[in-house]
Amino acid sequence: MHKIGIISLGCAKNQVDAEVMLGLLHKHGYKIVNQSDDADIIIVNTCGFIGPAKEESIQAILEQAKYKRQGNCKALIITGCLGQRYSKELLAEIPEIDVIVGTGNYSRIVDILEELNEGSSRDNYLGNLSAQLDDGLPRMLSTTGSTAYLKIAEGCDNCCTYCIIPKLRGRFRSRSVTGLIDEAKSLVQTGIKELVIIAQDISRYGQDTDGKYNLVTLLRELCSIHGLEWIRLMYCYPDRVTDELIDLIASEAKICNYLDIPLQHINQNILKRMNRKIDGFHIRNLLDTIRKRIPDIVLRTSLIVGFPGEGESEYKELVDFVKEGYFQHIGVFAYSREENTPAASFPNQVEEAVKKERRSQLMAIQSKTSRRLLRRRQTQVCKVLVEGIESDGIYYGRSYGEAPEVDGLVYISSDNPLKIGEFTDVRITRAFEYDLLGEAYESRK
Repeated sequence: MHKIGIISLGCAKNQVDAEVMLGLLHKHGYKIVNQSDDADIIIVNTCGFIGPAKEESIQAILEQAKYKRQGNCKALIITGCLGQRYSKELLAEIPEIDVIVGTGNYSRIVDILEELNEGSSRDNYLGNLSAQLDDGLPRMLSTTGSTAYLKIAEGCDNCCTYCIIPKLRGRFRSRSVTGLIDEAKSLVQTGIKELVIIAQDISRYGQDTDGKYNLVTLLRELCSIHGLEWIRLMYCYPDRVTDELIDLIASEAKICNYLDIPLQHINQNILKRMNRKIDGFHIRNLLDTIRKRIPDIVLRTSLIVGFPGEGESEYKELVDFVKEGYFQHIGVFAYSREENTPAASFPNQVEEAVKKERRSQLMAIQSKTSRRLLRRRQTQVCKVLVEGIESDGIYYGRSYGEAPEVDGLVYISSDNPLKIGEFTDVRITRAFEYDLLGEAYESRK
């Protein structure tokens, strides 16, 4: 029996791919191990989106390659975006690599390993990036707890000028409603209480198959699943956040009053150069509409500083926008000049030192905004999903306002033991920059 270890890097979408590979391998008799020195086959599921992610993936490959030289490892397999993007270079530069499996071919991992076991030569298996997505693939969760990601589509059609994703993942392809509901029910049967809906752009869901945006239909079906308590929406592009979607979030108790809307910038010229489909005026109108209809909404966004052409005035406009306090959570990224993207050849590239300084400044500004917004939640009683214990009598978890892995936590003091993976009511007593502190409400009765 082959023993396989998987290291998965990058985003939650990549994590789901790794979990499908785990499910397929487990189903076909492979033993999954957690330590690389126990594995005779090691898979590194890589990210190749921007510079820092590429560096992390290359470092991980080199670290695992030592087990090929010194340990029990007989085969080193590279999957994911870095492999898709640089398959020839990786095979040429790192001799320990046996096989590259592209983003369009991870569902064939078992067949590829069987070919390797039969003596096939070093090669890449990049697959077809326009292939329709498989439903019904087994999946083994790589995390513990009561939360799981549900990836509803693959690829992207937005073609932002800074982004390589369409070349790494292909055009946008929606999964079927039936397949997604079946997977969601299966996850809930294993004890999952929160589903985080992800794709490169979930608001486009259904447009490629039905000719119309179908996210609301999918969400209504998910809300009918017994035992599912939270549905969280990530990666909703602003130009497709419809009135119908806003109304559904406002009216449906299972859908968290939380929305992730990646904006990237607010300046009109920068947005146009990025090939974003909405301007600053309509962004503010959308955010005002959302806050009016859902007063307790928690919003997240991602922003890019140092994009080509971002001078002091464009940057100041972004700073002023952040200070307006629309967003509880913001991820700020320094622009990464990626080859084979239109923006890489744009004039007026910004110096690296300037980009890093702007990112640090914007994060410092947002930390103050975050604390101010979190203070508004003091005295609020909210439902918290308990995820672990920090110390005796102190637990941690998340309320509707915090997404897993990317946002802060709610720390809970409790006189009585709390059950990990279950919900409890918490009265918020104190706010920090990104985290909250509260008391288990039952213990105060």
